Amino acid sequence: MVSSGQRGAIPDPLCDLLFSVLFNKDRHSSMHFQKTLCLATFIACVFFEPAIAQAQGPANKQPVSFKANTVIEADTLVSGDLTLPAGAVGKVAAVVVIHSAGGYEDPTRAPYVQALHQAGIATLELNLFSGGGRPKSSLMNLPQTFGALMYLAQLPQIDSEHIGIMGFSHGGLLSLLSASKKLNNDYTGGQFKFAAHLPLYPVCWAHLAAAEGKNPVYPQNVYVELTGAPVHILAGAKDDYDAPDSCQKFIAALPDAARSQVALTLYPDATHGWDTNTDKNYKDQAAHQGRGGYVRHFRSTATAQQSLDFSRQFFTTHLSTK
Repeated sequence: MVSSGQRGAIPDPLCDLLFSVLFNKDRHSSMHFQKTLCLATFIACVFFEPAIAQAQGPANKQPVSFKANTVIEADTLVSGDLTLPAGAVGKVAAVVVIHSAGGYEDPTRAPYVQALHQAGIATLELNLFSGGGRPKSSLMNLPQTFGALMYLAQLPQIDSEHIGIMGFSHGGLLSLLSASKKLNNDYTGGQFKFAAHLPLYPVCWAHLAAAEGKNPVYPQNVYVELTGAPVHILAGAKDDYDAPDSCQKFIAALPDAARSQVALTLYPDATHGWDTNTDKNYKDQAAHQGRGGYVRHFRSTATAQQSLDFSRQFFTTHLSTK
């Protein structure tokens, strides 16, 4: 076997073999063919193996299914796709990625997931439901959200202190809710916590109502204290679920200590789902701060690139294992 340090030079005995094979008069003999095939295989392995491995990318994506194993609803079944970055050595950071109400089929998360792999970060893409299967409350998916954290934290390949979470719309709601210290303690017993939260267009009016104690679904003290991990919201000023300043008002409504842990990037011309692949306009009873109505879901290529670049930088900064 040739070590990686020997690649690029053929040993002298093989040079002799190459000469004899190439210049053998009996080129049609079976022995000549076997020698040629053997030599060609050796050269391909030695000189082209690195390029092949690089071209394959993250070849270790695998479907996973497990019980949430949380303090609350421990038997809830969780499923998704786990991918370790190509060439991963030792423990690596990871990000739980949660899709929108469009279901697991929604491809919006794909470029973000690819960027994380390229940055050397593993991903667990949760499969909460198919399109149209959004539950009545995002709280119903908290067992899967914290169950994913518990699962990753106990994998030998994952650094349990460097697990982040990001989500889109419905997934954004969950990635923001999971920063609550109360909810984290309720589900994990305080054993683990996410190290960074990146909610994309997370329907801020619902969180504002919760922070003000006016959301009948969320516990009144859900945002009294956060876990201490950095939270950064990405939102659009033209999001039809919210008022233009819903996210700012949510942050302002937080207690001082919690407020210091939350940041916001507001894209002035972006609608809900600016990184969608297909433009659409649909009705949702949660739109317009819960009054219902139409939601514009229009792609902005420039904004999509900005949020992609930001997500890569955010997680490489806050999940660095070095």
